[in-house]
Amino acid sequence: MSLPEDSSSVIGLLRPPKISLPTFSTIVYGYGMELPAFTLARGYVAFSGEPVKLLGVYDFTFLDSPYTEDSEVVFFVNDEAELKDLENVVKTLGIRGTLLTCGGKKFPLRTQVFEGDLCEVNLALSTLSWLTKFSSPRSKHISEELDTSDLKDWISSKLQDVDPSLDLVISPVLLPSITLLKQNLGKKVKPFYEKDFSDSNVVYTGVDSLIGKRVAYQLRNQGKRVKEVLLDTDPLTAPIYLSIMSYIFKIRTKGS
Repeated sequence: MSLPEDSSSVIGLLRPPKISLPTFSTIVYGYGMELPAFTLARGYVAFSGEPVKLLGVYDFTFLDSPYTEDSEVVFFVNDEAELKDLENVVKTLGIRGTLLTCGGKKFPLRTQVFEGDLCEVNLALSTLSWLTKFSSPRSKHISEELDTSDLKDWISSKLQDVDPSLDLVISPVLLPSITLLKQNLGKKVKPFYEKDFSDSNVVYTGVDSLIGKRVAYQLRNQGKRVKEVLLDTDPLTAPIYLSIMSYIFKIRTKGS
């Protein structure tokens, strides 16, 4: 089956920028930036073997910032209100770090501003590229996955596995994609732990397939229509690829 034009147009927008990150022990994310933040946090722990704190903007602002250690903080924040609240804390407490944002607001830290469609997705890919500096068999595997020449065929096959008439339930590994999925799909998108599910695609990865299959079984017992979708790729790239798929479905919905 040839790749639909809408898939090619979305994949053509994958141009992850080069990023520069300081030595850090804390990652802070705002609304809509879960994907790059979780990708960096999960990958950093996996590749470096060192712990890292991952906090939402207001957990950091109200609970953690007074006790921030000497190492710098990496911020993934777009929302202007969140940036304003962060700015007050950063200035008052003298917090050091780097802001990566898809907006253009001035901020009293070293700031890397990125633009364009799929900005959050491209930033997530950029964090993976940055993480490959840690030498390991898995980082070599991730480097190979960052070559998008084979991505088109894989996504094309996975798009065929999804029933576009159904809502979505996603597994633990895929949770960083949930905000983008909700924005792009115009459907109910629920995490695996919620209740009151509708007819749904149950999407999961190889590492959390037991949870995905359990949810699918529960839904079938409730008389729901269920389509199981396995994303058989690395757990670090799976939420990114699912987000890319959501942009393709968004284009198809607009064109229908």
